[in-house]
Amino acid sequence: MSTLKTNQITDLGGNNIISSNGSGTFTQTFATNTPAWRVGATAQDISFNSATKIDYNREHQDTNSAYDTGNKRFTVPTGLGGTYMIGSWFRIGSSTDIEAWSIFPYVNGATVDNTEQLRTAMVQRNYNTIQISGTLELSAADYLEMYTLNADSNAGYGISTSNEGMFWGFKLIGA
Repeated sequence: MSTLKTNQITDLGGNNIISSNGSGTFTQTFATNTPAWRVGATAQDISFNSATKIDYNREHQDTNSAYDTGNKRFTVPTGLGGTYMIGSWFRIGSSTDIEAWSIFPYVNGATVDNTEQLRTAMVQRNYNTIQISGTLELSAADYLEMYTLNADSNAGYGISTSNEGMFWGFKLIGA
């Protein structure tokens, strides 16, 4: 039986692939689900029958500094295009007709045809929750924003308080 001991494995270019601290803790750098982001929403009124950008401006995680809270968008960093898993949700008032609402992504300022890649779901319990999740193919410099549409003319609600919405995503490995 042979034993191989090392604290670092590198590629031909000298880039660290796997390292160990000598106590059994390994760090791998060649396959990570980054960039990754998670941002929260603040209270926001949503206008009737008009696509409105959701105010996701409270950053909780941003591994590559790729989410801009000022313009509320994620921009794919240079060299990190690929397949991304994304999701978004927010709550609206309980007396609102939940089926009159939708949530959808915009890529580079245009709505995405989400019939194949993304699915919208509506959850009714104590609060109505609109959510979407799925995968998108994104290239370097593409930017992603989340919008909603309120088609209920009687709705007097939007995102009523902070912490009642989230927008998140990460790059998939090997997809």
